[in-house]
Amino acid sequence: MKKVCLLIASLMASVAFQASAATPTPEQIEMFSKLPRAQQEALARQYGVDLDALTQQSGAKSQPSPTLNELVRERDVRRKSDEDLDNSIMTSQTGDEIETENSKPNDDEENPSSEEVTNDFFKQQKSDDLKPFGYELFAGEPSTFAPVSDVPVPSEYILGPGDKLRIQIYGKESQDYSLTVNRQGEIEIPKLGPYSVVGQTFATVREELSNEISNRIIGVRSNITMGELRSIRVFVLGEAYKPASYTISSLSTVTQAIFAAGGINEIGSLRNIEVKRNGKTVASLDLYDLLLKGDTSGDVSLMAGDVVFIPTKGKSVSVKGAVPRPAIYELDGEETVRDVIKLAGGLLPNAYSDIVKLQRITAKGLSQVINVNLRDSKKNSVKNGDIVSVSSSLDALENSVTLLGHVARPGVYGWQKGMRLSSLLRNINDFKSQPDLNYVLVTREDPLTGAITAYDVNYSEYLIQNDPSEDLVLSSKDTVYVFSRKSERAESLEPVISQLREQTTLAEPPKIVTINGAVRNPGTYPLSEGSTVSNVLRAAMGYTQEAELNFVLIARLNQNTFKTELKYIDIKTHNSEKLQPLDRLYIFDKDKPRDELLEDLTDELAQQSSKGFTQQLITISGDVRFPGVYPFVEGMTQQTLIALAGGLNESGYMLNAELSRFKTDGKTTASLTHQSVSLSDNVELQPLDSLLIKRIPEWRERRTIKLAGEVMFPGTYVLQEGETLSSVIERAGGLTDLAFAEGAVFTRESLRLREEEQIKRLATELDNEIASLSIDKSEDVQALSSDEAKRLKDRLTNTDAVGRLVIDLPTLLAGEETLDLALNAGDALYVPKISQSVTVLGEVQFPTSHIYDGSLDASDYISRSGGLKVRADDSRIYVVRANGSVYQPSAFNWYSLENKLAPGDTVVVPLDTEYRDTLSLWSTATGILYNSAIAIAAINGL
Repeated sequence: MKKVCLLIASLMASVAFQASAATPTPEQIEMFSKLPRAQQEALARQYGVDLDALTQQSGAKSQPSPTLNELVRERDVRRKSDEDLDNSIMTSQTGDEIETENSKPNDDEENPSSEEVTNDFFKQQKSDDLKPFGYELFAGEPSTFAPVSDVPVPSEYILGPGDKLRIQIYGKESQDYSLTVNRQGEIEIPKLGPYSVVGQTFATVREELSNEISNRIIGVRSNITMGELRSIRVFVLGEAYKPASYTISSLSTVTQAIFAAGGINEIGSLRNIEVKRNGKTVASLDLYDLLLKGDTSGDVSLMAGDVVFIPTKGKSVSVKGAVPRPAIYELDGEETVRDVIKLAGGLLPNAYSDIVKLQRITAKGLSQVINVNLRDSKKNSVKNGDIVSVSSSLDALENSVTLLGHVARPGVYGWQKGMRLSSLLRNINDFKSQPDLNYVLVTREDPLTGAITAYDVNYSEYLIQNDPSEDLVLSSKDTVYVFSRKSERAESLEPVISQLREQTTLAEPPKIVTINGAVRNPGTYPLSEGSTVSNVLRAAMGYTQEAELNFVLIARLNQNTFKTELKYIDIKTHNSEKLQPLDRLYIFDKDKPRDELLEDLTDELAQQSSKGFTQQLITISGDVRFPGVYPFVEGMTQQTLIALAGGLNESGYMLNAELSRFKTDGKTTASLTHQSVSLSDNVELQPLDSLLIKRIPEWRERRTIKLAGEVMFPGTYVLQEGETLSSVIERAGGLTDLAFAEGAVFTRESLRLREEEQIKRLATELDNEIASLSIDKSEDVQALSSDEAKRLKDRLTNTDAVGRLVIDLPTLLAGEETLDLALNAGDALYVPKISQSVTVLGEVQFPTSHIYDGSLDASDYISRSGGLKVRADDSRIYVVRANGSVYQPSAFNWYSLENKLAPGDTVVVPLDTEYRDTLSLWSTATGILYNSAIAIAAINGL
């Protein structure tokens, strides 16, 4: 794009002179098409030619020339495409796109020219996508450049062929004339003849012609104005986007002619645009004067035949950084860095003028950076291709402190020597509601390394007791954090914790500590200077009421052996224990198991075992509150371990326990021994010991049964060993007169758990059935849909397991010992009132309950419920007796005694399993639903 190809020159020189830009002839396009493809693309990019359009024109008939608006639109699109192409090139050069192994560069890529190498180098240096300054002036789209008549005509306007004069005569005669200047430069005035106006200004013609009319026609006066202006033809050549001949208004200036030509190529100069007339330069235009100063004195009016010549751009310098207009500027008389920065609008307020970087390519082809201090009087000259980079001042604030968190006025405040925390937080009004004044964190930044150190103060001691030791003296760049008593602190402290982790080294671990368990705000906190257990407890807002204070575990990583060291302390007396970086505190809850809290620590200790180093773990099992695996510490006894496990249960045997110990010589032998140890002695334990706490012989857990409903004294009764249901009912005073013994519901916890597992299993199987129904579309139209299966599955999932055991309570109370039931813990008996209804459930039109009528059978009750549904299985109808037993009426004798219904019975109409083989699953599921519904209805009816 640096030279004008002879072929393109001949193409552009032979165009026709029309109002729009010229179009190459078919012969020239054919000549162009014979060139190699690479040269075609290069030349097309150079002159903004649409290569695909030229190729299509070579085999097509002549087409009308594009209008000026179309050319401008084409220019804008082409420029956008060129910018996208440049951006893609820049992306590939910065390494965002990596060439694959199979891609092969062409010959031009293997042997790039020196010009291409130079261009690529400068493209890499032009950071921030700098663009040449001023070229966007011509990026707009004009509506038209036809001659205009609605603008004022200056007095110095020179008349020529094609202009029109409007002459209005009034007085003794009234006439209006619109006269056109002919090719001889004359106008034909009726009654007066020809009058020569060519080469004269409009002001002169108006004055002389007005006098002439007044002198030659007595009694009239005249008013002379300009009518439609002529069009002139000018040439816009050189580095114009569309160099050609253009027909424009006679009032047009140089900039309007350039606009008509589509603007200036990026290699064209904005500083030295020449206007040539009859072979001589009559004017020159520096567009920077127009753009930067608003000076239009150089934008002269054009005359017919003028040539606007745009030369190639001269020296240029890039300016980027803290300036108002970062761009690439063309030089014309600017020699120093200050001159170039002045072109870019000067320096921004945040510019750092002490060091301005000047990047330059030396004579040896190497890149060189020169530091320029704009405060010096020395003048640093610039050269073609230089890059001037103006840096911004640092964002860091000097002599300041920052207040963050739960305060009324957070932000940055000025700092002065001797400033204390009370200078920022004077009283309680400086905080938001519910602040945690027991723990105010201050982080201090090292001015050399940037590493931070944490300090914490109990600011409530200062506000309440005016303790000066808690009024910390602040340093410059300190940050003060104030926390709320309600919110979690992990999120607000995360930036501080992250910075403490990042500044760690092998010699100096991160200054953080972790506290978990029975505290109000567990988590990781900065380790402040001189921090103790008390400091960390204040950071976590203290322990909860359920905290076990006697055994607080401290886990510490030994920096020499990288093994975890353990220590148990009583924080009621040892809360001043000094802490070290990476310490971990575990505070147990009196009422919660400890295995979840210690899970990560026990795993860590288990992985640290090696030859010669035994796992520092110990196990306790049996009758203690929280059996499990615990960290081992030196000097631990069985009394310590029992207390650590929450103490003995009420059933614990207090005389002795069994201690299992693993012994090995570390070489060839290993053995496991068992010994009985007295709990009153202090036996020192070893790692991997296992202590079993026995249970008192014949100890039995408290077992109960619940009696509800129609018993004389309902309630929860404690069971003796081997007690039966009849004996408990006797202890409860027996049944009331309204008791319906046949409908009693007996539930057992073990059966409920088993039923719960069955419901979960059926729900899983129904999920598989739903999947098969959604895939299989070949079944009969009466087959159950997947939506129905989902509804059944949802009902089954929401069904509570009951765990009902069928009993014959009337016979049992009559003294039949074989039916008496041995009781278990958690059993329950529900005795309802006498029932006067029969219920119908399942595949009937309207499932409901009916008043008992001894003359009716099961089919009668089904008829009263609307009859069977289409999918009802009439051959498998069954009856659930009030006591929970099930029988199926005989299909041949509905009126037999065995088929006789009783009050409280339920008739169940199941699904027809013949519709689908897998519907046996559906039958089981619906059976559970019906039986559970019957039992729950009986219990809820008490």
